Amino acid sequence: MLISIIFLWVALAIVVGAMAARRGRKRFGWTILACLISPVIAGLFLMSIADRSPHARQPVLATHVDCPLCGKRILREARVCRHCGGDVTQAADAGARTTPSTGYWYDYPDPSSTLERTGDRVALARAVPPWIVVDQSLDSIIIGSRWPGQLWRVRVEELGDMSGLVAQPGYWRAASIELLEAMPLATLFGPHGDAVLEIVEQIGGLSRAQAQALAGGLPADAPAAYGRAWARWSRAGEEAVDAAEDEWRGTLAAARRGDKARSPIHGGFLLIHEQLRKRAEDVDGEDAFILVEEDGETEQLLAPLWQGACDAFLYAAMARAAPQCVEKDDAAPLTQAWSRVYAAAGQRG
Repeated sequence: MLISIIFLWVALAIVVGAMAARRGRKRFGWTILACLISPVIAGLFLMSIADRSPHARQPVLATHVDCPLCGKRILREARVCRHCGGDVTQAADAGARTTPSTGYWYDYPDPSSTLERTGDRVALARAVPPWIVVDQSLDSIIIGSRWPGQLWRVRVEELGDMSGLVAQPGYWRAASIELLEAMPLATLFGPHGDAVLEIVEQIGGLSRAQAQALAGGLPADAPAAYGRAWARWSRAGEEAVDAAEDEWRGTLAAARRGDKARSPIHGGFLLIHEQLRKRAEDVDGEDAFILVEEDGETEQLLAPLWQGACDAFLYAAMARAAPQCVEKDDAAPLTQAWSRVYAAAGQRG
């Protein structure tokens, strides 16, 4: 009997080591750790820390583009491709001479800005960096911590310096633009973007008790459902999935071959995560985070309570804002925790 238990213990530890390797961690170290403390505890801890696998670190198209010479991913600002060694600036310089049409500008109030606004015209006080960035598609707009702002459809009146960029960077540097149309913020997140706005608003008023309810209400199959939705999005019409569904768990943004999309809801997952971190710090201060050291690096992660709440919002956003990526049987586990908290709140209201 004892031998069977030991055998099972070691076998589970080996499984944890394999999972660690798939997440970019050291297989041997995690196997030993699982043997020493418990495969179950080690496995749970492994799933709570950042995924360092190549897929998780895959650059998003907001910062990377395809080399016009070899087609591999390089930084937007690169002058020489690190893969083929080719000069990628010549094609960009040629592209810079073309006349841009209309694009999208995300306007965020900035007291330090040097923008001059006259009627429907917005211009730099001097035609020098930092430039007005006009994205050619909604997919590539970077929001970051700049929330809330205003989305505009604009026309570039005067180009800034486009030299040194790779061909087709996906945006224009502008010195002046004409505002054509104010667009709803929900447009940033796709056809069901209102669901993302609702979740972001809920995060702004999130209490610790609600966070506990969200984290405690997550069903065991929700992470896998979230991974399947990402895998389905990544196929984009292809028959095969490039990576295992497990490798998509916890993903906030990724590059997809063939377009500039970063996620099924564009920058929505990144915004939800950013807003949740802010709210967690407002409510719990430093206690909202834990520091994890590994391989000489220190990472600041959300504490389990707040990470669970964040996951609940991310899963709900996937199901409600990207239903085209969610299988029928996965919708319920993705929204279960969120629905119980906010449906109950709605009934009380």
